[in-house]
Amino acid sequence: MNRTMEKRGKQQRGLETQAALLDAAGRVFSQKEYDGARLKDISEEAGISLGSLYFHYGNKEDIAAAVLEVQQERMTEVLAGIMTNSESSLTRLLDLMDGIAELIASDPLVQAGIRLVSSLPEELKDSGHAPYGEWVGVTETLLKEGIEDGSVSSQIDLKVLAEYFNEVFIGAQVLAGIQDNWASLPDRVRRLRPHVVAALTRTDPA
Repeated sequence: MNRTMEKRGKQQRGLETQAALLDAAGRVFSQKEYDGARLKDISEEAGISLGSLYFHYGNKEDIAAAVLEVQQERMTEVLAGIMTNSESSLTRLLDLMDGIAELIASDPLVQAGIRLVSSLPEELKDSGHAPYGEWVGVTETLLKEGIEDGSVSSQIDLKVLAEYFNEVFIGAQVLAGIQDNWASLPDRVRRLRPHVVAALTRTDPA
């Protein structure tokens, strides 16, 4: 029994160490590009030895991949909550835009994933860039559902419209990142909301 409890205690401490290192990596990568960030920076930020970092993550590529994975998990959690709580597909799309904007503005680890995407080494580019296509796919699905429930009425090709939706959001994201490290992103998105609604509900194709 004592050995079992001791083993569980070690496992719990290991999970806590991994979480602390990941949070520290998020803070470091949110301020520095991939090449400029050092494992020593992450270990010092976490207050955990460099040897422990190597034990849990192996190298910088591994911990950067973990940051990208958690970034997408947290964004997907926002999507899951919106799919449960929102009513029409148009409302879901707008709430998704608001929810992701709030997440980016407040979560250093998500910010780290965004900054990493622009500076990844070749071996990580596929995992860093692939989610963009997935989010366009999510948008296109919601637009199709919006046509079915009557909340979306645009005659523009849905794939083109999904690209437009994501490009508008990413444009706001880039500008907010340049201006104030994404603090203004929620306000930017709120200002865009009526224009997005107009694009998604117009009946003429042009």
